[in-house]
Amino acid sequence: MTTTKKDIAQQMAERLELQPEAARKSTETILSILANALLEGEYWEIRNFGVFRTKQRAPRLGRNIHTGEKVAVPSYRDVVFKPGREMLQRAASPAEFTRPKTRKP
Repeated sequence: MTTTKKDIAQQMAERLELQPEAARKSTETILSILANALLEGEYWEIRNFGVFRTKQRAPRLGRNIHTGEKVAVPSYRDVVFKPGREMLQRAASPAEFTRPKTRKP
């Protein structure tokens, strides 16, 4: 299942009893802050969830999958996510993973 920004905003609106537009703006703001921090080389740590950071990848020789020809792949910065201990534990035992209940009006 793929979760979109729209899905996140809808869940925020339901769980926090927000207007849909406020939830959409909040979602956009959080993701914008995260993206800007990563572009500046910072890392983002969310306790018990994980860490988002960038990693400089070294240049290397790759291979064109169609022709087999060697191709130089330049150095680049990549975004990586390392799950936190609690997230790893919860993922390892999905029976214990439950969604928080949403409030109904």
